Amino acid sequence: MTRAFTKLGFLGCGQIGRALLAGWLDGGRVRADQVLVAAKRSAEATAQRFGVRAATAADVVRECDVVILAVKPAQALTALDGLAFRSEQLLISVVAGVTRDRLARAATPARVARTMPNTPCRIGRGVTCVLAGPDDDAGDVALVEHLFSAAGHVEALADESLFHVATALVGSGPAFVFVALEALADGAVLAGLPREAARRLAAQTVAGAAALACGPDAHPARLKDEVASPGGTTIHGLQALERRAFRAALLEAIDAAARRSRELMEKS
Repeated sequence: MTRAFTKLGFLGCGQIGRALLAGWLDGGRVRADQVLVAAKRSAEATAQRFGVRAATAADVVRECDVVILAVKPAQALTALDGLAFRSEQLLISVVAGVTRDRLARAATPARVARTMPNTPCRIGRGVTCVLAGPDDDAGDVALVEHLFSAAGHVEALADESLFHVATALVGSGPAFVFVALEALADGAVLAGLPREAARRLAAQTVAGAAALACGPDAHPARLKDEVASPGGTTIHGLQALERRAFRAALLEAIDAAARRSRELMEKS
């Protein structure tokens, strides 16, 4: 059963925080009058944009049942310093590279949940990984899944060590896709397509391909083979990608991002 809450507050509200807030408001998971935002640079602008209340960090912790920690990794523990959390509160972290144990020590006696969402949450097409091991409180897990499901797909991970890879794939992955999308559009412009048409067509092509890949029993290799007919345009394009080590570059990008997540954990 999903736990009820009366107020939800943000400690920090940058790109990912605003993405989540937009998804939750649009998805009916929270009302604007339930939300407080404490952020040094963006609280007032966020309040005006979404109709929520700008507040101090102390206000958020004093008034809210659920607190979202949405600051930069290097600021995570500092942001919690000196705040008077209560045992009935749930702190939900969306911060990369900071373990739940470290957050729990800083936010004692509040309960702590760890997640890794991405920016497409703001249009309800995001992905969020949620730490949900066998010892986690079922009510907390249900509440986290209830919130984040309004912003897209939720994937439960039982082992926190997997969050390094989740950060690389889910958190950083959209940026890698955007680079590929930009390159596809630039290639079309190079071949003569008008810029705006190239941008629209590239984006729609990527969106459609991703939708196919999300289908039941879909596999990217099979979907690729369906397009790559013998001697055709696609197989020649794939040959060019192989010559430039396209797949190897993506493999290395995920590996590099996962390594950086581990480094952030060690420094926090």
